[in-house]
Amino acid sequence: MTPLPACPSCGAPFSFKSAVSLLAVCSYCRSLLLRKDLDIENLGKVAQLMPDGSPLQLGCEGKHKGAPFGVIGRLQMRYPEGFWNEWHLSFIDGKLGWLGEAQGLYALSFKSSAGAALPAYGSLSVGGKVELAGKTFAVKDRREAEYIAAEGELPFRVPFGEKAPFADLAGPGREFATIDYSEDPPFLFLGEYVPFDELALTGLKEFEGW
Repeated sequence: MTPLPACPSCGAPFSFKSAVSLLAVCSYCRSLLLRKDLDIENLGKVAQLMPDGSPLQLGCEGKHKGAPFGVIGRLQMRYPEGFWNEWHLSFIDGKLGWLGEAQGLYALSFKSSAGAALPAYGSLSVGGKVELAGKTFAVKDRREAEYIAAEGELPFRVPFGEKAPFADLAGPGREFATIDYSEDPPFLFLGEYVPFDELALTGLKEFEGW
């Protein structure tokens, strides 16, 4: 049997659940591990996660429109009013998604092609209209957020301690969009708000009284 790779910091065994994951946080010593071909590089320690009342945790499983997924990672983002979780999802067909969780709301999205140049952050104003993927979206919020902590696996190298501008937009029905201006050109994520029960989640945290 081939032994699992070991954390270069503490020696604990670990494995990547997704073939496209670039980063992993050691669950024992919280070292940030970068996958480089067959080697693992230690990028240093990751800050402790902020305590919250989220029922989600690594290893949870659920479904979206009949497609099964597993929760393999989490990012915590901080903004002036508080913080929120972005859960990294790996679908059974290899697709990757994100489940944003803030104040009891759940927003599931996927990285998408804009098909055209996205608007500059400075050109957006709350209430303004933007055409994305052939649909009209209204700007709900624009703010800077800081990458503060993580766990599990992530698909990109996270600039912890840095801030990046984001814009949230509301589309038809439950649809929404997020434009991430952390790089140039910016990233577009499209998705929908999903009621908690529709996700059919299993493996949740257990709280007293549930």
